[in-house]
Amino acid sequence: MVTRESVPANPDQVRVTFSVPASLWVDSIYLVGDFNEWDRARTPLRKDEERWSVSLLLERGRAYTYRYLVDLHEWMSDWNADGFSVGQDGTSSSIIIAV
Repeated sequence: MVTRESVPANPDQVRVTFSVPASLWVDSIYLVGDFNEWDRARTPLRKDEERWSVSLLLERGRAYTYRYLVDLHEWMSDWNADGFSVGQDGTSSSIIIAV
């Protein structure tokens, strides 16, 4: 799931929170996408009682492609994303538009 909120101090940015339910029985989840140069270790989600989540400040109006990396070996798409793209290798990635 993705939520967005305006950043009053900078109208050119949007705070985007990426989250998945805490009920997933996993040890780690990383957010990997073009906003972090597809770095598999740069953006971990943190777990609380309700969800795994991480918030990023993204440039308003841009589309970003991303996936979740679960337990460092399994890729997961976000089925609540704004859209999807399929790479040349046939894998699906999620798309979010920062509006």
